[in-house]
Amino acid sequence: MSFVDCYPGIFFELYLKVSMDKIKEILNEIEQKKKVKILYACETGSRAWGFPSTDSDYDIRFIYMHERDWYLSLSQRKDTIEFMDGDLDITGWDFKKCLTLLKKSNAPLIERFQSPIEYYAVDGFKNDFRNLIGHYYSPTAVFFHHYSLAQKFWKELKDKQEVRLKNYFYLIRSLLSCNWIVKDKTVLPMDIEGLMRLIDTERRDEIRELIKLKEGVDEKYLHKKDENLDEWIRGLFEMLDGSKETMGVSKADNSELNRFFLKMVNGSADN
Repeated sequence: MSFVDCYPGIFFELYLKVSMDKIKEILNEIEQKKKVKILYACETGSRAWGFPSTDSDYDIRFIYMHERDWYLSLSQRKDTIEFMDGDLDITGWDFKKCLTLLKKSNAPLIERFQSPIEYYAVDGFKNDFRNLIGHYYSPTAVFFHHYSLAQKFWKELKDKQEVRLKNYFYLIRSLLSCNWIVKDKTVLPMDIEGLMRLIDTERRDEIRELIKLKEGVDEKYLHKKDENLDEWIRGLFEMLDGSKETMGVSKADNSELNRFFLKMVNGSADN
């Protein structure tokens, strides 16, 4: 069950503040101005994670590619594109950069291909990239990405009686991600509802109530912490501390990445 299934009215009321057509129009303008081809674009952040607030930004992320000759230069070139427009926070990563990050099992890159909100995808690209994710996925790398975030947010929140609900959810989502890897080791669901499949019903219902609360408040809202939830958080940390050395790693070499890179770049020369 996804966040959309649980709260369809909430989701679309928040989501449609900016239309899909408007976002696609801006992405098309970026393509034209930067002379690149966008391969995939999706939503990340709280809207895609399943716990938006009334004033949540749109965190739009895309992967793009230049023509073949751009990659043949010896010069080091900028491999990101950033664009801000009101509530729209748009960032693109070059295709080659993404393949390099995938070799390291970069968690933010991997999760983009689990996003429930997709703005654009070249035919076949998403499936091809997800197949590569399966080949290069390292539970260890993704676990410690989320574990370090959980430690950071817990350090900020553990001694406070009132916390920003936004940061509370960042902590909970990071812990749920670690919990998933310990118990499953497969690629994580991106949304919090998916991650909650591996926890008990009572805790799911409590977090869902917080989600409903968050959709009606702004990002600065302070929430009085619940001791039962804090006790659950401490218990998760204890479990994770005892399990964090049992993760798997990817030992794949660069061959599949090189093959896919050449296929895409040579294909662009034929268009």
